[in-house]
Amino acid sequence: MATGLLVVLGLALLGSESGSGAENRISTTITDEGSKTLLTCTLNDSGAEILGHRWEKGDRVLHEDSLTDPTTKYMIDTDERTGQYVCIFLPETARRASLDVKGSPKIKAVKKSEHATEGETVVLVCKSESFPPVTDWVWYKMSDGGDQVLTNNSQNKFVLSSETKTELHIQNLHLEADPGKYACNGTNAEGTDQAVITLRVRNRFAALWPFLGIVAEVLVLVTIIFIYEKRRKPDEVLDDEDTGSAPLKSSSHHMNNKGENVRQRNAN
Repeated sequence: MATGLLVVLGLALLGSESGSGAENRISTTITDEGSKTLLTCTLNDSGAEILGHRWEKGDRVLHEDSLTDPTTKYMIDTDERTGQYVCIFLPETARRASLDVKGSPKIKAVKKSEHATEGETVVLVCKSESFPPVTDWVWYKMSDGGDQVLTNNSQNKFVLSSETKTELHIQNLHLEADPGKYACNGTNAEGTDQAVITLRVRNRFAALWPFLGIVAEVLVLVTIIFIYEKRRKPDEVLDDEDTGSAPLKSSSHHMNNKGENVRQRNAN
């Protein structure tokens, strides 16, 4: 039993030494160059075969090539630089080193402006991919009279947060009390940052105004047509009577002429 335990411990130590040896064979540097940051990895093993390089951040592959140089570099923007990067010398993925690029949080609002209707529930969301991750999130409502810190004890509001995201849930929106600017503040060991979200609340009957406007327009149009038709009908009746009496007069005159012609023939 003791022998087996010693074997297990020996294998564990051997694996630990081999892993740390892979790290020790790779030297890393982080250099700020203006608005960008340069990451450099150099493999200090002249006999190692190199078939390419790969750079990763989290589960994303940032760059990969087939160069055989013992040194690989990757340039990143300073605004998005924080995080843990990994350089890998191919083909052995064990030949890798990690570079921890630290910085203050870069807080971003998922939506800078949010619209909702009175009585609804709205969720305001902020995110951060900073390294080290955010350890403290704070929400507050901004106003001229002073910022109001919002907690889970605040009326109709509660907060849900993780290392990379925070959410402010506002239930049963009030038309007068809830609209305004809300700030989400994130802090880590390197500093702090915040983002601002503007919330606008519509009246619950706002959706009916377009429909009511259309109904009003239809009623006005129908009223105009009705008045026009009512005023036009008496004139048309008089016109019809005038045009209908003319043929009767013409017919009577024609009958009189015919009678005179008959009497003239009989006299002859």
